[in-house]
Amino acid sequence: MDIHLHYGGQRVAPLEGESALDALLRVGIAAPFSCKGGSCHTCLMQCTEGSIPARAQRGLPEHLARMHYLLPCQCQAESDMHLRPPQPQDLVTPCMLCEATGHDSGVVQLLFEAQATLRYHQGQTLRVVTDGGVEPEIVLTSNPDTDLVLQGELRLPDGAVLPAALAPDAEFGTEFQVRGPFDGRPAQELPAPGTDPQLWRELGDGATVRAVLEAFYPKVYADARLAPFFKGTTMQRAIDKQYVFLRQGMTGEKTDFVDTPRNTHHWMIVTHELFELRQSLMEQTLREHGLSEAQLRRWTRFEEHYRPDIVKSSVWPRLEGGVEVMNEGFAREVLLEATLCDHCGAEVDRGVEVLYHRRTGAVSCPECAPA
Repeated sequence: MDIHLHYGGQRVAPLEGESALDALLRVGIAAPFSCKGGSCHTCLMQCTEGSIPARAQRGLPEHLARMHYLLPCQCQAESDMHLRPPQPQDLVTPCMLCEATGHDSGVVQLLFEAQATLRYHQGQTLRVVTDGGVEPEIVLTSNPDTDLVLQGELRLPDGAVLPAALAPDAEFGTEFQVRGPFDGRPAQELPAPGTDPQLWRELGDGATVRAVLEAFYPKVYADARLAPFFKGTTMQRAIDKQYVFLRQGMTGEKTDFVDTPRNTHHWMIVTHELFELRQSLMEQTLREHGLSEAQLRRWTRFEEHYRPDIVKSSVWPRLEGGVEVMNEGFAREVLLEATLCDHCGAEVDRGVEVLYHRRTGAVSCPECAPA
């Protein structure tokens, strides 16, 4: 069957077994993506024509599935498909105001209810939808595990106007819409936490650390939601990197640890739910290896310390010498050595110009991505 994807004015024929996302990337279309495993939803698109395989909508909110949204990383097209980026008006949550107070102080305290499922974490932000201009942000102060209604603080940035739905005279039940939730981006990398050399000694001078990691990572690689983030990284490499990270954190010993947690994860869209899933597997493994609850807390504080450098809702630039470097997009390059195309597997000779993705390094030969 002759199948084509239509996106941004371009027409792409997927290779056999190729996902819609990989087909777009192969020809140099800069579609957003992160895990490629259906976990992060970064690659979300809408299909305006064509049939959508059921797998491509797995895990999406029901209202987005009804509007023909899909995850192209999980989509092997069964017919021609016309795709487009998400429409801003579709990615909002309707809310109902319960109470707004403190307008005179400059910080409006809000109580409100979401009219659709809103998964959030304390400290995240929502952006209030307006007719234009700067969208005010609500910093969420409620705890989703204990609070029945959402609570937050609204501070107006320069140029923003207080929406009428949140004004002093707004009535109970007034409706408004929000985007998000979003995670704040740290202005700079987090400093290292305090060391705990005693814990390192208690764990057999690292022997138990190594044993824990060798039991932990098989669980990570077997989890369908976490494994996609490790594609292209051998399990032994992941174990070794985490071992060095923990040794440096606990002992303070300077090592050849190559990169910071922020830079290592700069391209990954990791939610709090994914981070907590990872931590639950770690805690399970620590208990299996006989660590006390006190030792468990002392171990996991090194990982929890860097949560703000890892959890985020958009790709961050790398920091190199204090300078932000965005390692995204495509470039063309003439090969200095022969290689294989990462898409069709064909040999590509030295001296041939190829297309490659700056972050992943994936190479497209001239047949897969004509100039």
